[in-house]
Amino acid sequence: MAWLPLLLALGAAEEPGGWHEEAGIALGLVGLSLLLLQFAHSGRWHLVSGRSGIDVTMRFHRAAAILVLIMVLLHPVLFVLPLLLDDPARGLARLHAMFTSPRMTTGKIAWIALVATVLLALGRRVIPYQHWRLLHGLGALVAAAAGVWHALEVGLYSSFPPLGALWWAGLIGATLLLAWAWGWKPWRAARAGWRIGAVTPLGPGYWDVTVTGPTPPRFAAGQFFWLAFGRAAPWDDNPFSVASAPGASDLRFVIREAGDRTRTLGSMPVGLPVRLDGPHGTFTLERAGPGPLLLVAGGAGIAPILSLVRALDAVDDPRPVALLHCARTPDRLVCRAEMLAIAERRGWRCRFLAEEAASEGVAQGRPDREVLAELLRGMPTEDVTVMICGPEPMTMSVMRDLETLGVPSAHLVYELFDYA
Repeated sequence: MAWLPLLLALGAAEEPGGWHEEAGIALGLVGLSLLLLQFAHSGRWHLVSGRSGIDVTMRFHRAAAILVLIMVLLHPVLFVLPLLLDDPARGLARLHAMFTSPRMTTGKIAWIALVATVLLALGRRVIPYQHWRLLHGLGALVAAAAGVWHALEVGLYSSFPPLGALWWAGLIGATLLLAWAWGWKPWRAARAGWRIGAVTPLGPGYWDVTVTGPTPPRFAAGQFFWLAFGRAAPWDDNPFSVASAPGASDLRFVIREAGDRTRTLGSMPVGLPVRLDGPHGTFTLERAGPGPLLLVAGGAGIAPILSLVRALDAVDDPRPVALLHCARTPDRLVCRAEMLAIAERRGWRCRFLAEEAASEGVAQGRPDREVLAELLRGMPTEDVTVMICGPEPMTMSVMRDLETLGVPSAHLVYELFDYA
């Protein structure tokens, strides 16, 4: 779809310029198209992310943003490239004249807005999350609107009616998607009647949050919801995996304190309104084969694994299952007693690891190849499915070790929420 403007430009009756000018125009056309398409896979739109999962589409969103940034940075440079190569001083002067020309004001606004938005996203931890979300959405919209205006105002090919219509359609679509994500969806979610039913401490910085509503929730084990508590702004919500099994009357979440909002969980009163957006995600048993399962959780990644464990137990699933839960310290291995009880009752293999210290029933160490080989003992590696949720370094390390142990990469199912 990003190449569509180039195809339409072929129908314009314009005399082509030099190769560097045509290359600069091409980068501008494709870059602007790709920028407008960014809005389609950043708003939790099931049509786009429903099959691949939001963690996949958001990582594509990040990669595409970097590509757009490169295109936009090169777009003006290509117009003066021969001059830059022959006489750098004159080339830089020409480039400066382009940026300071009143005719290029809209392009300069789009250029600055896009560069600032992408750089702020790459370093988003320097400001509060909710402020970054607001600046990111508005910055992208400003870049898109100024970019379309620039294309229509000075673009050589964008005066061609079909291409001009495409830019207007893309900008209107991007604006409507942002309004839908920040307007209609939060308003509808606020009217659904979901509220906090209970908040229970599980361990240092971990809470079990029960959300109750007027109707039983529909979701698959392993999926997640975006939650906003109280009167939070439309852009101030966060993804949390469900810990309960499908069919439960309420939703239960295991949440780790990691930001401004989650640090106040202990003081949130019962009955506080909650906005839900979901369910989302493809970290479900539908992606597992009929063979044995190895479920690996690291830290707060226990939430979707716990949902899978409870779901497998509830339906009396007969397949062999092995469990591994890792954390920094033993007291952060939350819900350990329940997982151990289910594993013992069903004859599953179960291991708990703490990086810094050991305790009763908890070994000290990391999920290395030796631990994984022990859990896989007796399971045909070509048939086993491994589902992993945890910090990215742990997840990547576990996947590498599993591949060396003979588990096919297609049988490794994982989910990450760190998109930076």
